[in-house]
Amino acid sequence: MFKKKSVDQIDYIPDYVLEQLFIHINDLPKDLIPVVWVAFKTGLRISDVLGLTSSCLVQLNGNYSIETDIEKTYVKGHRVPIDEELANLLAVLIRQSKENSNQDNNPEGFIFIRYRGSRKGKPFSQSWVQLALNTLAKEKNITDENGNLFHFKTHQFRHTYAVKMLNGGADILTVQELLAHASPEMTLRYAKLLDDTKRRAFEAVINQGVFSFDLNGEVQEIKAGEDIPIDILDALWQDHKLNAMDNPYGTCHARINGNCPHMEEPPCLTCNGGSPCKDLAIGFSELDVHKYELLIKTTSKTIDVLKKHGREEIAEKNERNLQRYKGILNTLQEGNIIFGRQKRMKRKQGVTNG
Repeated sequence: MFKKKSVDQIDYIPDYVLEQLFIHINDLPKDLIPVVWVAFKTGLRISDVLGLTSSCLVQLNGNYSIETDIEKTYVKGHRVPIDEELANLLAVLIRQSKENSNQDNNPEGFIFIRYRGSRKGKPFSQSWVQLALNTLAKEKNITDENGNLFHFKTHQFRHTYAVKMLNGGADILTVQELLAHASPEMTLRYAKLLDDTKRRAFEAVINQGVFSFDLNGEVQEIKAGEDIPIDILDALWQDHKLNAMDNPYGTCHARINGNCPHMEEPPCLTCNGGSPCKDLAIGFSELDVHKYELLIKTTSKTIDVLKKHGREEIAEKNERNLQRYKGILNTLQEGNIIFGRQKRMKRKQGVTNG
């Protein structure tokens, strides 16, 4: 009986092989090249890629997505954000499909379609895609790092997309949504494939000091210099890398259990009827300007990433916080401070009410 591969055996395409593939990609059959790009840039199953129709390209607020139904998990209208380059490629394919199709040769409006022969009216076959990739590998000697000829499988592009998303900083729930997995368990299989450099840096930080953690209801302490059991490191790493969300005070690990309202509106800045807490003093410390400069920098970067991946709703929440941070920084740069306890400050000049 065939056994599924273990977590450590997820079959993805290493960067070493991808570099060779993209060097020679124009030597593939012309019709296949866009199939490879769509599979690589979206993580869609090859069956869903080949089943794309002329209505698959969606533009919203200047951002492009592919929208399609996912057959395996019965997800209707699943959207995957794509870059403008891929959107332009799809627009050409859609135009060609509309120009060349009719009710006889392409009644369902596929864009990767056979207009004649035994597969008339049907998309390209998965076996043809895989055969063409491996023919290219043999002709161009595309090998792994050990010098062995690389064997392509169409599903590898989906695994590769997931690994690259995680290594790029996406959390596990975001990747689950993008891959349209029915549950996080499948997505979690990628956890051990995260970038080794980031893992080593994380472990170095953990090993620097004394900290306590709760393991199966028991609080245990690890001191600097002591070896941390590998299962503890695995648990800490997975929680930090896959579930944590950055906030002004560190990284919040609440997302796995749902969205924390404080992540949307920092309570210190909003609990006073939408204004900063009366007991929060901003500007007394010489470091406060640097704090808000950093908050603006990190939040702006977060918004850019969210918009790039079509996460408009979350981007809007971050945008509200960004405007708060900019307003506060502007007040500080004008030489003022923010403190709500006016009576305590009545003899000080340049006070802005909080």
